Amino acid sequence: MIYKYIKLIKSTKLCNRCLGLHCTKRGRLNFTFLEVNNKELLERVFAFRYKILLEIYPAYLEISGFSDTKEYDKYDRYSIHFTALDEDGEICANVRLIHHSPIGYPTENSMVFDNSMFERDKLGEMSRIFVDAKYRNIKTTKKIIQEVKRFMYFKMMNLDIVYTYGSLEESFLRLLRIYKMNYQTIGEKQKHEFFGLRYPSILYTERLGNDNSEIIELYKKQYET
Repeated sequence: MIYKYIKLIKSTKLCNRCLGLHCTKRGRLNFTFLEVNNKELLERVFAFRYKILLEIYPAYLEISGFSDTKEYDKYDRYSIHFTALDEDGEICANVRLIHHSPIGYPTENSMVFDNSMFERDKLGEMSRIFVDAKYRNIKTTKKIIQEVKRFMYFKMMNLDIVYTYGSLEESFLRLLRIYKMNYQTIGEKQKHEFFGLRYPSILYTERLGNDNSEIIELYKKQYET
């Protein structure tokens, strides 16, 4: 799992690799959040992912040898993609939810931990959480993550996904907990083939809902009334 993350230093300072890089003060921002349901938009998502990875993990792109300035992998065909558009209709953030994958999941295929405790048909993995540089600030990122939580919770509930993998850096784990996405580590810190030191982690759908009660209420209004 790949993330562009905020690294917290004494809870307030931001480093060069953080989502707060090049922060600017902005007025009220309007985003459109939507599920990707056509090929044209999906191709734009792949191009956006390539752009972000070129900033943060250029060596991965070089090794992978993409020739069309778009980043994609074998898990995309088993994924639901969620994106945010800014007021100009440009992609400014994205995330994917891999589910019911017959080829396994990135975290279990690239890291060492005991996965026998998880039921295969209840698993998923959230990855490729990226935010465009011009929107990387605490306030805007919080707004985007709030929509990600809502979308993911709704999808996980409807797909009967009980837990969701993540391959996470320590600083990103801390950040997600601030945003009430309480992943639990399920293995030791280890070096990922492409993306440095990470923890294999799991997010329980029930915990996500309990920590964000407003999302449960929204879900009930939309699906249980």
